[in-house]
Amino acid sequence: MKQSKWIWYPGDFELYHSMLLHNRRRVTGVYKNLNSNKEKDVVGAYYYPMWRVDGPRRNCELHKRAKIEKAETVELISNADEATLWINGTYHRAGAKIELAPGEYEIKVKGFKDGGFPCFYVKGDTFASDESWTVLDFDKRNMAAGCSDSYTDEADDPEIFKFSYKKVTPVSKKAVMNGVLFDFGKESFGKLNLVKVKEKDSDVLISCGETEEEALDIYEANFVVNAKVKNGEFKSESLALRYAYIPEYDGCAELYLDFEYLDIKDVAEFKCDSELINKIWDTCAYTLHLNMREGFLDGIKRDRWVWSGDAYQSYFVNYYLTQDVDTVKRTIRMLRGRDPMTTHINTITDYTFYWLSSIWDYYYFTGDRSFVESMYPDMKSTLSFIEGRLSDDKMYTTRHGDWVFIDWAHFDKKEGPICAEQMLLCHAYSSMSKCALLLSDKDMANHCKKRAEYLREKINDLYWDDEKGAFVDDYTSGNRNVTRHANIFALLFELTSKERQDSIIKNVIYNKEIAPITTPYFEFYELDAMCKIGDFKYVTDMLYSYWGGMIELGATTIWEEFDPKMKGTEHYAMYGEKYGKSLCHAWGASPIYLLGKYALGVRPTSEGYATFDVVPNLMCFGSIEGKVPVLFGEVSVKMDRSSVTVCTDKDGGTLVVNGERYALCKNIPLTVSIK
Repeated sequence: MKQSKWIWYPGDFELYHSMLLHNRRRVTGVYKNLNSNKEKDVVGAYYYPMWRVDGPRRNCELHKRAKIEKAETVELISNADEATLWINGTYHRAGAKIELAPGEYEIKVKGFKDGGFPCFYVKGDTFASDESWTVLDFDKRNMAAGCSDSYTDEADDPEIFKFSYKKVTPVSKKAVMNGVLFDFGKESFGKLNLVKVKEKDSDVLISCGETEEEALDIYEANFVVNAKVKNGEFKSESLALRYAYIPEYDGCAELYLDFEYLDIKDVAEFKCDSELINKIWDTCAYTLHLNMREGFLDGIKRDRWVWSGDAYQSYFVNYYLTQDVDTVKRTIRMLRGRDPMTTHINTITDYTFYWLSSIWDYYYFTGDRSFVESMYPDMKSTLSFIEGRLSDDKMYTTRHGDWVFIDWAHFDKKEGPICAEQMLLCHAYSSMSKCALLLSDKDMANHCKKRAEYLREKINDLYWDDEKGAFVDDYTSGNRNVTRHANIFALLFELTSKERQDSIIKNVIYNKEIAPITTPYFEFYELDAMCKIGDFKYVTDMLYSYWGGMIELGATTIWEEFDPKMKGTEHYAMYGEKYGKSLCHAWGASPIYLLGKYALGVRPTSEGYATFDVVPNLMCFGSIEGKVPVLFGEVSVKMDRSSVTVCTDKDGGTLVVNGERYALCKNIPLTVSIK
């Protein structure tokens, strides 16, 4: 009998788990009882997301047509409150085993569930449930059924997201005041387990922190657990921590963590002659893995939400680390939600523009046309929403309820037509045009191409300042304020002439009077631009000083923000909270992408790595070696100052050294001398 998979309405799995994920955040803390300075209460309050969180559909209908040559048996299993199996006009209850004689059949499964989402598992051969089944949708969209290779057993429950777990014990513990501080050695995520040696019911206060200072500060720590021990045991909900402090420890307890993770293996590797850079690479990889969950999270301590701008960067890092496409697709679906679209994604305009661009990027790295097809109706309605909020001159101007982010930085007149936003919109139009052309929607492709060309012309006419030799934030305010952000986008997206790009490099990039980038988030774009223009010294200096600065302060994961001028616990404060900063933030993992693309030099030159170039560069290192994933394969690169050796298990590659191009043959190493 053919292996079946659980099937559902496409997108419902993502919407259901997004709904749970985004409503899981809590504010916890310890507060003194107002009537006594000695008593303490642990409080927890629901912290709601700032945007509408959509849920899955309550009812669903899926079907398949086929002709069978020999008899077979079909059986429907479903989690639905009500479910039925329809075969050529006859209804059957779920659980009934139906014998089919040779012939032609149309089989439908129909179900309703309140409080979850209906899923179906059809046993059979020809009619085994999988992606070959089709949605019978009420809005007549023809789509393949949703399914996952992780849910192939009839005992599986798609409403339970599958994580792997392993037991992690503290590496050390020490007495502090009247309690004990446990150290798990590095940033972790999972369920805390407290096992009392003396089996008795009791309440135990556990204060958790990403740093020792946070864990010990029970009145300010982000996670404080009131462990209600029953029959000698307690297990918490999943949380982020490195340290756990029990302030009134009686010595009769064992504390350990069920470390929670997705079992996704790295394809990429990187080593160079700098141990600090090697440690940065490993730390970035670990940071991304901790944030690869139901979707790509921003960070594991505070928000634990899916933000489109954060995720956009995680996609690129993932393509150069694991090339796990499932997490990318889940994240894209989670972010979009359902129609009608009433606000920008995460309420942030630039995050909607990133979302549109991400789908073409996904296709370019994977060649997965079917996913673009499945998302295309949502892409069109997203574009319609965007265009319905543009000004009369077809440019973006802030509307009520919109959040213009770009970066944690000061911009001129955020309510005006910000230059960086026009550039992101222009890039989104270009991406949409390419997706439309891929799917033979020529009218949409032409429309988006013309809009992109129009915006490019407007950007250059309205925002360019000849005197400053750069793009200004806002042409309407009269301040002519210049920041790095729009000018970096101009370089990355090639939105202006070569002459103006050279001017930007001189008057902005190398101008120390222009405020520097302070977040790992926008360093992703700045360092990408610096690699593109060939200033690898700038890039490696930033790796050593910025990422290395965090490592030297003891970071085991990459922080949300880093300012080298700060001291002590100043590093941990953000958003008005003493320990508000996330010390494990996925947007800091960009060195994986930068070192894979520009040091090892592996870059697709056509969709799905049908062709690709390998343009290795030592940057400022003496030697480098490593591997980069390409679709269904990998590329190994080893380079020093005298030669470079490349081997790949995939056809279509070209090694580029000293301006010369050398065809790579599958599984045959090629060594070229460096002049």
